[in-house]
Amino acid sequence: NIAGTSVEAYVDALKQGGTYEEVGATILRGLTGDARIPVTGDNSVAWAATENAGAADGGAAFSSVTLSPSRLTSKVNVSRELLAQNGTGAEAAVLRDLGRATAEAIDQAIFNDSTISNAPDSIGATSGVGTFTEATFTGGSSCASDLIEAEQTLALAKALKGNMRYVVSPELIGQLKISAQVASVTPAMTTMNPGYVQMINGYPIHFSNGCGRSAGVNGHGYFGDFSNLYIGYWGGVDILIDPYTNADANQIRLILNTLVDWQLPQPASFVKFTSLVA
Repeated sequence: NIAGTSVEAYVDALKQGGTYEEVGATILRGLTGDARIPVTGDNSVAWAATENAGAADGGAAFSSVTLSPSRLTSKVNVSRELLAQNGTGAEAAVLRDLGRATAEAIDQAIFNDSTISNAPDSIGATSGVGTFTEATFTGGSSCASDLIEAEQTLALAKALKGNMRYVVSPELIGQLKISAQVASVTPAMTTMNPGYVQMINGYPIHFSNGCGRSAGVNGHGYFGDFSNLYIGYWGGVDILIDPYTNADANQIRLILNTLVDWQLPQPASFVKFTSLVA
């Protein structure tokens, strides 16, 4: 009857956060107006027929993509009684979780197979991104073979250069970690410990729940030059603390708004693949 109760540090909700922040995307912060990104045309040269033959026109027109803000938003009501009894710890825990939820929502929208309603186009829904699907599953080898095929696809597209990385569904973790370069000797995937940069086929690999998957059937992934993923922010994660709207219910309201957009100036620098896991 006389034992005291203490409230310890808050345990955060389970959220992945933003894989897009780890892959080396080109991030533009502090934007005000729309941001236009010019893309150089594919110019060409040709062998001359004779010493004095005229040169053929090899020029190509420039193109561009434009970053325009889309709004990500949320509101959370917090009891004043909760804050009175728990100090600022409860409010800080909610704010921290809202930030992680924002990163997770952006991650889901970037790596999804199709565009999420009201969000910018996902990589998978961008016209010009290469794609292929594995035809036959072979345990311990076919999934890793898909990663190699992704490399070959970009090599043929003259796009195997830059900040090359894989981002794949966690559904593929098991198959990739048991795949071997030499059967029963050398694993294809190295530095397997979480918290470190994991490598496979000489390239970093990241796992994101934003990638599509069918549990126990397949998982989707991307391979490409992630410096060619342009992400623009108009301001940061803006959280307004409103003490008035719900004052009659003894609550304060936290209102989150984030303005963000992303584009692929060169979609052919990415390939999306589907790997079977069974």
